[in-house]
Amino acid sequence: MSENRLTVYGWIPLWLALVITALLCRPPLPVDETRYLSVAWEMWKNHQFLVPHINGQPYSHKPPLLFWLIQAGWAIFGVNDWSARLTAPAFAFLSILLTRHFAGKLWPKQKELQTIVPYLLMGSLLWSFYSTLTMFDMPITFFSLCAWLGLWAERNRNQYPGWLLYAAAIGMGILAKGPVILVYTVPPALLAPWWIDREKPTSWKFWYGAFFLAFAGGILMALAWALPAAKAGGRQYGEAILLGQTAGRMVHSFAHQRPVYWYVFFLPLLLFPWSFCPFIWKQLRHLHLTSPVKFCLSILVPGFVLLSIISGKQIHYLLPLLPPIILVIAYEITKKISPKPASARIPAMLLLIFALALVIMPHLPLHGGDSEMLYYVPARYGIIPLIAGLSLLQRQPAASCIPRTTTVLILMVIIFHFKLSTSLHILYDIRGIGKKIHAAQIANREVAAWPPRLTSQIQFAGRLTKPLRPLNTMEEVVRWSQNHTNQYVLMELDPKSYPFFSDIGAVHHFANKWLLVRPAAGIPADYQHWKSETLSVKR
Repeated sequence: MSENRLTVYGWIPLWLALVITALLCRPPLPVDETRYLSVAWEMWKNHQFLVPHINGQPYSHKPPLLFWLIQAGWAIFGVNDWSARLTAPAFAFLSILLTRHFAGKLWPKQKELQTIVPYLLMGSLLWSFYSTLTMFDMPITFFSLCAWLGLWAERNRNQYPGWLLYAAAIGMGILAKGPVILVYTVPPALLAPWWIDREKPTSWKFWYGAFFLAFAGGILMALAWALPAAKAGGRQYGEAILLGQTAGRMVHSFAHQRPVYWYVFFLPLLLFPWSFCPFIWKQLRHLHLTSPVKFCLSILVPGFVLLSIISGKQIHYLLPLLPPIILVIAYEITKKISPKPASARIPAMLLLIFALALVIMPHLPLHGGDSEMLYYVPARYGIIPLIAGLSLLQRQPAASCIPRTTTVLILMVIIFHFKLSTSLHILYDIRGIGKKIHAAQIANREVAAWPPRLTSQIQFAGRLTKPLRPLNTMEEVVRWSQNHTNQYVLMELDPKSYPFFSDIGAVHHFANKWLLVRPAAGIPADYQHWKSETLSVKR
C-alpha cells in the first residue's frame, strides 16, 4: 500500500464530513439520544451536577461523566445542540487516534498498520453509525483503549506509569458507563502470563499486586462520586447505582433481554463490510499467536463470552471489542499483501443488492418501527449504492482497496444523510412539540404525558422548565382531563387514533406514530367518540 500523505491522513476529513453531515441532517434520535440530552438539560437547568435527573426524578441508568462533559461544552458555548451532540463523537475520533497509536506500540516495525487501521475502523458501518450518536459506547471504547495501553506498557517494566493509566481508565470508564468497563479491561490483566513474552522476565507477584492496587484505585475513583451521589439521591437511587444496576444487568436484565447466543448472529454486522471480504479471512487462517496477537485475543474472547452471559444485550455493546479485532485484521493483511483483483467484489455485490433493495422496499407493505422512513426514500436513490458498488469492481490490490472501500462507503452514508434529511426531520424532529409545551409551562399550565416514557424525551427539545406529569393509561388521561380542563396533555397516538383527538393542538410525526399536545378540555368527549367508532368497526 502506498504510504502517501493523502492516504495516511485522508481518514480525518472523511470523519469530519461524516460527523458534521450527521449533525446537520439528522435530529437527535429517540429514544436514547433524546433521553440523554434531556438528562443533560435538567442537570444544567437545576444546577444539580451530583445526581442526574430525568423529569425531576433521579436517573440511575447511567453515570454522569457524559452529562458533565456536555455541561462543560455549554459552559463555554452556551446551551446548544451542536456542542452537546459533538461530545460523544469526539470520543470516537480519539478512539481512532488511540487505536492507531496502539498499533504502533504492538507492532512498532510495521508502520503501514497505523495507516490502515483508521480506514478499517471507519469503514465498519456499525462503528461509523454509532460514532455520530450521543451514546456511551464511544467513551467506554476510549477508556478501554487507555487501559489496554497501560497494560501493554507495563508488560516488562515492573514500574507504575502504565498502572496509573490503567487505574484512571477503570475509574473514568465506570463514571462513563458503569462497571461494564471491567468486562473489557480485567481479562487481559488476569491472562498476562499467556500473552506476555516468556523470554523476558516478569515478576508475577509484582504484576498481580499492581493490578489489584490499580483495580482498587479505579473503583475508589468511581466511589468518590457514587457514595455522595447515593446519599444525595435517596435510598432507591443509591441501591440502583451501587448494586441494583450491575446485578440486574448481569442476572436478569430489566431491558434488552436476549439469549446467550444472540451476539453470534450479529458478528457479521459488527464487521460489515470486512466480514464479507474473502482475502481477510484467507489471511486470518494463517494467524500466528505472537505476543501482540495474544494480547488482543485476551481482550476479545473473554469479553465476548462475558457479554454473551450478561442478560441485557444490544449490538452496540460489542463496539469496544472492535478496535482489537481491527488490530488483528490489520496485522494479518499487512504481513503479506498480494494483488487480488476480486478483493472488493463481495462488498461491491452487497452494495448492488442494497441498491436493488432501495428500489423495491418503498413499495412493500412494511409496518412498525422505523419502516415508515422507507416511504420517504424515492426509488431513484438506489443509484447511490449502485454507483458505489460499481466503483469497487475495479481491479485493485487487496490492501489498497481498504482505504478506497472506506471512502466510498463513507461518502455513500454522507449522501444518504443529505437525501434523507427532510424525512428524518419529519419523523424525529420534536422541537415544535417541545416549544408548544414550553409555552404552556411559561403560561403556568401543567402538562401531562401518555405514555409515561414520553416524559424522558421532550425536555431538551422544548427546554422545559418543569417536569411532565406521567399518565399510565388512556383511561387515566380521560380522568385527569376531566379534573384539569385548563391544563394540557401530550399523547402518542397511532395513525388510526390521532384524527379523533387532533382537531385542536399541535401534531407531529414521531417514528410511525403521532405526537399531539393539546388542551385537556374536550379529551373525554373525543375519547368516547373514538371508543364508539372502534367498537362499531369491530362489529
